[in-house]
Amino acid sequence: MATRRYVAISPAFERPFPSLDRPITAVSRILAALSPVLLLYALYTLVRYALADRGPALGPRHADRLLAWETSLGLDWERPVQEFGLRHDWLARAANWYYVAGFLPVLVLAAALAAWRAPAAFASLRRVFSVSLVLALVGFAVFPVAPPRLLGADRGFVDTLLTYGPRYYGDAHGSGVFNAGGRLPSLVNVYAAMPSMHVAWSALAGALLAAAIGRRWARSLAVLHPAAMAFAVVVTGNHYVLDVLGGLLVLGLAITFVLATGHSVVRRIRVVRPMGVSGCLGSRDQARA
Repeated sequence: MATRRYVAISPAFERPFPSLDRPITAVSRILAALSPVLLLYALYTLVRYALADRGPALGPRHADRLLAWETSLGLDWERPVQEFGLRHDWLARAANWYYVAGFLPVLVLAAALAAWRAPAAFASLRRVFSVSLVLALVGFAVFPVAPPRLLGADRGFVDTLLTYGPRYYGDAHGSGVFNAGGRLPSLVNVYAAMPSMHVAWSALAGALLAAAIGRRWARSLAVLHPAAMAFAVVVTGNHYVLDVLGGLLVLGLAITFVLATGHSVVRRIRVVRPMGVSGCLGSRDQARA
C-alpha cells in the first residue's frame, strides 16, 4: 500500500511535500505565492520614501523623546551595546553584515522555502506580514525617528556601516547599495526607525524557516534569528531598544488581528513521520505493505 510523508503545520493543516516531478509547476507555484508579498514590499518601500520629507524636521525631535522615555524606563542600552561591539572590530563587522544580508535575503528565501514545503504555514504568516506592513507604515507616518547613527558622534553614537562597511545606506557622497553606487535615486527613508521591522520580520522569517524545515531544532530559529537581528540593529546604530520592542508589538498586534478575523496562525511545527534524504527533496517514498 502506497503511503506519503507529511508535515503537520498546525493541528488544522497537513500537507504532503510538493513533488519535484514537475519542477516548472513547483516554481510557478512558489512565484505565485510570493508575488503578493513582493508587491506589498515594493509598495511599502515607495510609501516609506513618500513619507521621508517629514523626517528631517521631526526625526531628531522624536529621537530625543524616545531616548528620554528609555532613560525613564531604564532601557537606554544603545551606547553600552554599541561600545561593546566597537571594542571588537570583528563583532561590529559581523553585525553590519547580519543587518544587511540577514534581513531581506533571508526573508525572501524563508518565504520561498515555506511556499514550497509548508504552504499552509506560508499562507497564514503571509497574512501576518501584510497586516504588520500596514501597521508599520502608520508608525513611520505618525512618528518618524532619526536613528542613533544619524545623531552623530557628539551624542555618543557611531555609524558602523559607514565606518566598516558595507555602506548599505550610502557614504558621504550619497553612493550606496540602494542606489547602485549613486547611479540611481535612493528610495530609502532613513527616518523609518520606529517600529523596527528588521526584527519583527526576522521573527517571521525564523518561523517560516522552522515550518519549511520541519525539524524540532529548527523551531529555535524563530527566536535566535530575531534575537541576533535585535543585537545587530542596536550595534550598528540603526535602531533604539524601543524600536525593537515596537516591532515586536506590531507583530503581536498583526497576529492578534489575523486570529480575530477567523484565520489560523502556526502554533506548532512537527514532523509526523521521520524523513530520509528523498523526503527532504520533496519526492514520494513508495512503501509496499
